[in-house]
Amino acid sequence: MESTAHRAKWVIVSPEQILENGCVTVSGGRVIASGKSNAPDGIQVKDHGEGVLVPALVNAHTHLDLTPLGESLKTHNGFISWVSQIIEQKSRLTDAEIEKGIAVGRKLLRDSGCILAGDHRSFSVSGTAGSDEPFLRVFREYLGSDLKPFESGDPAGSGSLAAHSPHTTGPGLIRCLKEWCRKNNRVFSMHVAESTEEEEFITSGKGAWAAFLKDRGIAFEDWHLPAESPVRHLERLGVLDEQTLAVHLVQADRRDLTLLAEKGVKVCVCPRSNMALTGKLPEVEIMLELGLRPAVGTDSLASVSSLDLFDEMHFLAERFQHLNPQDILAMGTRNGAVALGMEKELGTLIPGKRAAMLFIPVDGKNPASLLEALISGHGKPMPEWVT
Repeated sequence: MESTAHRAKWVIVSPEQILENGCVTVSGGRVIASGKSNAPDGIQVKDHGEGVLVPALVNAHTHLDLTPLGESLKTHNGFISWVSQIIEQKSRLTDAEIEKGIAVGRKLLRDSGCILAGDHRSFSVSGTAGSDEPFLRVFREYLGSDLKPFESGDPAGSGSLAAHSPHTTGPGLIRCLKEWCRKNNRVFSMHVAESTEEEEFITSGKGAWAAFLKDRGIAFEDWHLPAESPVRHLERLGVLDEQTLAVHLVQADRRDLTLLAEKGVKVCVCPRSNMALTGKLPEVEIMLELGLRPAVGTDSLASVSSLDLFDEMHFLAERFQHLNPQDILAMGTRNGAVALGMEKELGTLIPGKRAAMLFIPVDGKNPASLLEALISGHGKPMPEWVT
């Protein structure tokens, strides 16, 4: 089997292992060696020159079915207004338009250096998500309280399951979704603590969101509310563990985050979407302090201007200036792979993993300045896929 040694001035094997004048040797689509030594005799060498070889990105949370909505939605009129716009505008889309949007979104991910994405869809997932890159971990997302999808067949198709959120999905359905994921060894995903409206509804059973549900004819009297917080509501339901991925967590306090850390829950933040919709960001620094290793996602084009994970990491660097660029890069690579259950395949360039890597023409005097240049986004050089 033919092997190729890829050289560059810099190689980021993992956020903690950055090599100057490094080399990644690939065979059969897998990394077989990474280090500073020269390639063995007889192996083809491809020298990429000044710049850095970096693991391809992992987008832990997005909604490609909302791609056709583009920037047509107004995000500044509050969370409920935004949700109402999504419901109204999505109802106008045909199946063909949604499928085309998913294909467009997938290309946008690929063009920006993404190898894997957690794609959440509110409709039945049939067949596979496709073998083309980026690979999609598709989550079939459920709302309401109806348990009928579990009476027969495979409700996830070839993917996994997600409860939409504690304020849109009833406790019985949340438990049922999580139990299916446990039995089938799948990651269970859920939006959690995304808005003040959710927080108010969960902690009181009343408020603007309660009125919104009543207007839509959704009964919630048996949802076991109020609870202390959305996170503690889920803990009470017994669905927090190492195979649960909690997304957003804007309203989560230190006690909530401590509980998630104790349970081993994976977490994902979507800072650009959070800022656009709520004007608030999650406590990323506290997450790291507690040992949580957040992944990062773009959410959808219904709330952000791009599906580019570099844009998301650049935003984090601007808004959390005390964060180590090493931690931010981990959020967009290894942490995302862990969150989606793909850490044995993707997220770093250690031997045995898929040879999913990018070449980016950025430089630095040392590893620290290289990471800063890569994450800061100044000039934003486009990533090139290494083949």
